[in-house]
Amino acid sequence: MREMGVRMRHSLWLLLVVGALHGHDLYIFPERFFVDAGHPCTIGFHNGDAFPESEASPVLERLRDANLLSSSGVVPVGGLRIEGKLATGVVTVQASGEQILTIRTIPNFISLPPAQFLAYLKEEGLEHVIAWREQHKETQKPSRERYSKYAKSIVLAGKSDGFFSHQAGFPIEIIPETDPYRARAGDSIRVRVAFMGKPAANLQLEAAWSDRRQTKVAIAGRTGADGVISVKVDRPGFWRLHTVRMDRCAQPVIADWESYWASLTFEVR
Repeated sequence: MREMGVRMRHSLWLLLVVGALHGHDLYIFPERFFVDAGHPCTIGFHNGDAFPESEASPVLERLRDANLLSSSGVVPVGGLRIEGKLATGVVTVQASGEQILTIRTIPNFISLPPAQFLAYLKEEGLEHVIAWREQHKETQKPSRERYSKYAKSIVLAGKSDGFFSHQAGFPIEIIPETDPYRARAGDSIRVRVAFMGKPAANLQLEAAWSDRRQTKVAIAGRTGADGVISVKVDRPGFWRLHTVRMDRCAQPVIADWESYWASLTFEVR
């Protein structure tokens, strides 16, 4: 009985630690997704899996490229600051049509014990990393990972103008191929994941939905050879898509692995 209790406590501890690790998805959540040209809008930069609530504020010093992109140009998000468990900023919408909010982090380093790293890899569908570590007898080796995160959000002012598919130029990004603001509950939208400008194949894509009262999180599937995946938006409300790519780090002195996180948020009417 005592041994069982110890095992149960260890399992609970591991779940809590891994949960805290996975609670670091960076995503953008504006005060509203339907905006008015010429009016300021407060933008929230969230950290966490408790969509749409932020669990911990991002590190302000690591944030870069907080911008609003539109057909009329680029407007920086100003007044970045920490407010409780999130970072916020304000931007004035300059044009009608779709607007793309962006933010990224500079690379950071993390090392995890083997069991925690394995749980993380399983959660994000990174089986090729698991297989590599098994083949190279590194399953008992702590991880050495450099990671960076790239978040986008699409908001709409007035009528759609096709800007939803504009590429921000991030190393990894989720790019809609169908307009999420023409979608209705029950439709499917096609998105493409690009990595270094090329299709990112076989990446697991997670879809989170919320109406502020309840939340649903599910694996939408994996991207095809063309980097494309169809995501069913089966209910109205807020949506967040999320994926992670991990490769061997090109600078082994710095890290063994390098991961690139991408997220995209929007609202379905």
